[in-house]
Amino acid sequence: MKIKLNISSEYQEKEVVINAAQKDDEVQQILDVLKDVEERFNHLNGYIGETVYSLALKDILFFETNDRNVYAHTTNNAFLIHYRLYELEENLPDNYLRVSKSSILNINEILSLSRSVTGNLVQFRDSYKQIYVSRRFLKELKERLKQRSFKNEK
Repeated sequence: MKIKLNISSEYQEKEVVINAAQKDDEVQQILDVLKDVEERFNHLNGYIGETVYSLALKDILFFETNDRNVYAHTTNNAFLIHYRLYELEENLPDNYLRVSKSSILNINEILSLSRSVTGNLVQFRDSYKQIYVSRRFLKELKERLKQRSFKNEK
């Protein structure tokens, strides 16, 4: 079996292609492992009280710590997550970015970034929720937003 990896800024998302003469047990095992990986990185369990919710990563606006707990914020709710921010930061897809000591946001859900007297404020689409961006992380956020808008123009 050959394994080949191509890295280029031209690719908008990750893609795995399997070339095989036939679909045998080995190919099926590879597909099963890839599906498990995809599922693990596309959903998280979130908790409100005793109820467990399966959250799609695309629906999460940002993650934030509060009283030593980590919460995933969606448009309407905040769910307790059983991960630390550093664990999320290591495993989340490229569209997530740490923007302060206590928060990671989904770049795809940003409506606006504005400067106020108290700091740099991110407003999210279809939500009243906002978070502050630390000066330390502002440059990286602006670069990522610029890349996103450049990709959307293509």
